[in-house]
Amino acid sequence: MALIDLSNYNSLLKQSAYSRSDADNDADGNVYFDKANGKIEFIPYEELQKIDFGSGEVDNPLTKQDGIKFEAIYAFENQERASDEILRQYDRWTSGTFKFGGAYNFINGRIPSIANDTAIIRGSGWNEIDASGVVQKKYFGNKGLSNIYSASQPYYQLGNFTTATDFSKAGQIDEAVLVYDYNGGTPIDNTLNPEIVSVRTYSNNYDRKSTDLDLGIAELGGYSTGFALNESHHLTTNTTDMPFADVYTNQTGVWEDMKLEELDTAQNVDEFNESAGDFTWVLHNTNGANLDQCVAYLDAIATVTDDINAHTDNSTIGKDVDTWYSYDASGKIVTKSGADSKGVYIENIPTADQQRVLFTADDGTTKSYAFSVSVKANVGATAKADDNAWYHSFFAGDYNTSSAITVQDKTGTSVKGLAKDANDSNEIVFSFDYTGDTVGGDANSDKNCVFLCEGDGGATQAKTLYTITKNTVVSFSCSPSVENNS
Repeated sequence: MALIDLSNYNSLLKQSAYSRSDADNDADGNVYFDKANGKIEFIPYEELQKIDFGSGEVDNPLTKQDGIKFEAIYAFENQERASDEILRQYDRWTSGTFKFGGAYNFINGRIPSIANDTAIIRGSGWNEIDASGVVQKKYFGNKGLSNIYSASQPYYQLGNFTTATDFSKAGQIDEAVLVYDYNGGTPIDNTLNPEIVSVRTYSNNYDRKSTDLDLGIAELGGYSTGFALNESHHLTTNTTDMPFADVYTNQTGVWEDMKLEELDTAQNVDEFNESAGDFTWVLHNTNGANLDQCVAYLDAIATVTDDINAHTDNSTIGKDVDTWYSYDASGKIVTKSGADSKGVYIENIPTADQQRVLFTADDGTTKSYAFSVSVKANVGATAKADDNAWYHSFFAGDYNTSSAITVQDKTGTSVKGLAKDANDSNEIVFSFDYTGDTVGGDANSDKNCVFLCEGDGGATQAKTLYTITKNTVVSFSCSPSVENNS
């Protein structure tokens, strides 16, 4: 099957003697000029599988997916009127305005018979003009110019943040949208509104284009234009590690209770290199999901027709608004509100991810974290099992003297405690403020340190020298063996 256009219409179209709705006779072609009712039918393979073009039955080449260009409809009518004297007895169905601009008309009150006959038309916008020359409807043609995967479902909106409507077919866009309806003298007119087209398939990068901002079109009408709407596979969000059901539908694991909330009073956050920022939108990350997992949630909510706003009164439909982050030139995630111009903050971003994200505050400024290092000391299962085993970390310069200085995490808390508090991987984990720490030496410099872990009954003693460098993660082992001497 193929798109029917000027290059092939004369061999792939056949005028049917009967309507699809004829109670006594089956359609025998894929185009029917309804002379009695002034309509036209395009009868695809999905309705009529076989057609005899004169040499035996073959598959009907017209399909809903591929469709037919308006230029082919116009040329086919010309062809048929040249040989069909009965058809000549009736006013024309179509006229051409500007082929290369994808602009044609249905004239003399002729219109497509049903919605499917409208949806199957490709490569054009058009006007529907009655017998008195009054425009009854205007259809604006949309053509995709970049990559859209065949299984993806693009959609459009007539105005910012209006209800999203799926195009009639998945895959590449080539379809007209009703933008004006005379409606019996009470017009429904969207010609001065921007049209927004989007494609959002979970696990792909999303894209959104508008006629006003991206194309500079001030008024929609019965012609066609192209959108460079593009999608590609997402670098981190995927359906294997981040199934949509776990992330959104039936939230489990790190996504349990994750939600995006619009606050009545902006949350002030003071933990950045820059000054504190106010954030009206907050992604609550109660289980400490990493940045990629938070991004997967923001991807998920952008695809749904649900209210994704945890605010008690305000409603925000995910698919109707813009997306909630972008990338900067270096590949960092930059948060942004999809619903307004306010800021978005993600709670509890792990230290290891903090250099990969910038937060847009309510005033439009971006906020970045100081460089923090996630330090992970593996104390081993033996120390974790010893209820009395302890750990303590010192800066190396004054260790083994009366002036020994304890390492502090980025909150100013001393790095010391009980080994039994290690995580399930037997790790003591703390965040170190590489940029700002001056307790152990100059700010923004490497620090040599000592980590001690000693037991009292179950584990022996261990000492590890390590260096805090400007890396997102510094890992080492300080794992005492089983105590056999007491």
